[in-house]
Amino acid sequence: MRAFLLYITEQAELGYADRLKEQTIGVEVLGRRPDYDPAHDNIVRVRANELRGRLARYFASEGAQEPLVITIPKGGYAPEFVHRESLLPRPSEKTLPISEAVPKAPAKGPRLWLMVACLAVLIAASGYFAVKRFDSSSHILMASSSATRTVRDFWAQFFPNPNAAVSIIYSDSGIALWQRLKNKDLNLGDYLSHKYLDGHSDQLLEIASQRATSPADVNASLRIQGIAAALGGQVSTQFARNINAEFLHRGNLVLIGSHRSNPWVEIYEPNLNFQLRIDPKTRSPEFFNRSPRPNESQLYGIPDLRETHTTADSQFIEEAEEKEFVSYGVVALLKECGTNRVVLLLEGLNMQATQAAGDLVTDPQMLDRMLGDIGHKPGVSVSPFEALFQVTSLPGGYDNLRVIATRQQPSGACFTN
Repeated sequence: MRAFLLYITEQAELGYADRLKEQTIGVEVLGRRPDYDPAHDNIVRVRANELRGRLARYFASEGAQEPLVITIPKGGYAPEFVHRESLLPRPSEKTLPISEAVPKAPAKGPRLWLMVACLAVLIAASGYFAVKRFDSSSHILMASSSATRTVRDFWAQFFPNPNAAVSIIYSDSGIALWQRLKNKDLNLGDYLSHKYLDGHSDQLLEIASQRATSPADVNASLRIQGIAAALGGQVSTQFARNINAEFLHRGNLVLIGSHRSNPWVEIYEPNLNFQLRIDPKTRSPEFFNRSPRPNESQLYGIPDLRETHTTADSQFIEEAEEKEFVSYGVVALLKECGTNRVVLLLEGLNMQATQAAGDLVTDPQMLDRMLGDIGHKPGVSVSPFEALFQVTSLPGGYDNLRVIATRQQPSGACFTN
C-alpha cells in the first residue's frame, strides 16, 4: 500500500492520471505479470479499498489537523488533494459527500507540498507514524537510566557542540529499482555520470529519473531529529542524488541504505567486514562476511528469495507483499582519522530491515541491548563497530530482531577516506 500510494501520487502530479488503470498498477506496483487478468485477480481493487480506509482513518484521527487531505475517489485510482477547509460546509449549504462538495484539485501542484503530505500519510498508513512512536523514546531519553546513558554515549559524539548539525542522506529508491529491473549493478562513478539515463526505454528512464526515497528512511530521520532536539543538536536531510563528494566532508553523517540504493556507501565499504553484494546467479542481495568467525556464515541473504527468485522480479515482489521471511541488516559506526567526524551507516536487504536498522540506533532499549552485545562500557563514547542483525520481515513491519554477529574496533580506531 505504501508503494501504491507513492506511485499514484507521483503519476497524478506528473500529469499522468489517465494512466492509472487497474492493469497498469497491477504490473508496475504489485508485481503482476504483464498478461495477468484483473477479472480473475482483484489485488488492485482490494489494495485500493484498504488504502482508502487507512487514509480516511488517518485524516480523521492523527491527521485531523493536516491542512491538505488526500482521497482516492471510488471508481478510479487517481488521488485528489483537497484543502481541509473546503471540506467544511458553509452554514447555508447542505452537507455533501467529499466527492460532490469539493472540486478536483489540478494534477500538477507544488511538488514539495504534495510530497511532504504524501510521505506523512505514507508512513501513517503503514502503521508506524514516526513522530508518534518517538514520543515515548523522548521521555526515556530524558530519564535517568542505563538506556539513557547509552543513547548519550552513542549520539552525543554526533552533536559535540550546541546547535551542531548532522546530515542524513536518504537512499535513492528509483535507482535501486532500475538496477533490479535491468539486472545490472551501478557503481558510484556510474551514478555520478548518470550512466543509467543512456540508451534505455522510456519506462526505465522514468523510473530512473524519479526522485523517491523509502518510508523507512523518513522514519529513521524523524526519530533522529527527536534525539537531536533532546541533545541540543540539529538535523539536515539530503537526497543521495543531490550531493557531491565535497558534501561528505562537511560534518557528521548518517547514510541510509546499502550501496545499491545509496551509492555513496561505496566510499566506506572497504572499512567494513559485512558488505552487501548481489548473488551473480539469483541476483538477490546478501551480506558477505569477509572474515567469518566460528558459528558465523559467510553469506546472509533472504532465504525465500535465494531459493525461489527467477529473472522475473514480480515473483519476489508478490511474495514479499504477502509472506513472512527472514531478512538481514547492518548498523556500522565509523570515525575518520585526523578529524572528529563520525559516520553512521544503516543498511538492510529490504525496507523492513532498513526500518529495523533505524530503530536499533534510536530506540533507547534496543540501542542499549545492541551496544551490550558488542561490549560497550557505559560512560564513554561508543567506539567504531559493526552489527549484523536478523529480522522476520512482515508485510508493513518486522519482528524478532536480534543481533547475530558484531565487530568492534578498539578505542581510537579510525578510517581514511
